[in-house]
Amino acid sequence: MIRLGRVALALALGVGTVVVAADPAGAHGVAGIQPSNFATEVLMIVPAEPGLAVHAVDLGNKLQLDNHTGRDVIVLGYDNEPYLRVGPGGVYQNDRSPAVYLNRTRTGNVPVPRSANPNAPPQWHQIGDGTTVRWHDHRAHWLASTSPPEVQSNPGARHLVQRWTVTLVRDGTRIAVHGDVVWIPGPSPWGWVALAVALAAGLVVLGLTRVGRVVVTAALAAMLVGETAHVLGSWEGTTVGGATKLAASAYALGGMAVGALALVWVLRRGVRAAAPLLLLTGLFLALAGGLADVTVLYRSQLPTTLPGTWARLEVAAVIGLGVGVAILGAVRLRATPHRVRKTTPARPAVPVSAS
Repeated sequence: MIRLGRVALALALGVGTVVVAADPAGAHGVAGIQPSNFATEVLMIVPAEPGLAVHAVDLGNKLQLDNHTGRDVIVLGYDNEPYLRVGPGGVYQNDRSPAVYLNRTRTGNVPVPRSANPNAPPQWHQIGDGTTVRWHDHRAHWLASTSPPEVQSNPGARHLVQRWTVTLVRDGTRIAVHGDVVWIPGPSPWGWVALAVALAAGLVVLGLTRVGRVVVTAALAAMLVGETAHVLGSWEGTTVGGATKLAASAYALGGMAVGALALVWVLRRGVRAAAPLLLLTGLFLALAGGLADVTVLYRSQLPTTLPGTWARLEVAAVIGLGVGVAILGAVRLRATPHRVRKTTPARPAVPVSAS
């Protein structure tokens, strides 16, 4: 009973530690691309142009224009001024377009210099090669920090939030790209929360039995495989550069490195010897690989190539197994006996009799 009480107390302390130490929900993500319930959809291009395609990428954070027409295509900014140009000669930006500065942040709350005059002749400079350009466009996402009134009144239903249009120009012909921003409610997170709690409790209980070494080994291996799939899926689901992806995943990668070391230590020395590493690994992965991505559990639009169910399963499993491994590490660390150095008692002096 005393051991079970200690386990229950350790479980509560472990969960509390992870929750208190965690960054704000959704603080993870590649280049700030967070799970969302807003979906940006491209519906049609009028008139249709062979070789011309527009897609929403990075969960609507950017629009992507692919131009294989063999001619220059110009994207118009918010004042119908030339903003971007893409064609056989590469990608160019008009530095006199206010959109260049307004699109630097998601909210557009940046000062626009006086040189950005939409009525002035374009001042082009090349920003890339190829025939593809990506840009953030405030017309194609929900700009406000609060949800629309219809969403606030009924968040569990699908809503058409806004319609948007971006105008392109090719050889003097105006081309309209039409799309919608839609609210798509996410799933309930409570089933995944229950799974995480069950995994943590089951791991702690089994980890204190004779099969503890096997159970902990399996848990560490599962977390490493799951977190690797999660990181790779996030990288493939975004269009940012490799250096940005590495920087955004630094904590998760660090947790995976510590987890691999803990796994080797458990295999070679056992659970008790690896207790400090288990405590560190569990907290590290539960924070960086789980709670930092907790919004995955209840958002519909996820920045990953993994199926939604698999992405949510990975996050819930890493949270639960991470907390369980951390608690086991703490319990084993606390229960490690202190070795007392044995000393040989001094022999009593033998009196020497006088002859």
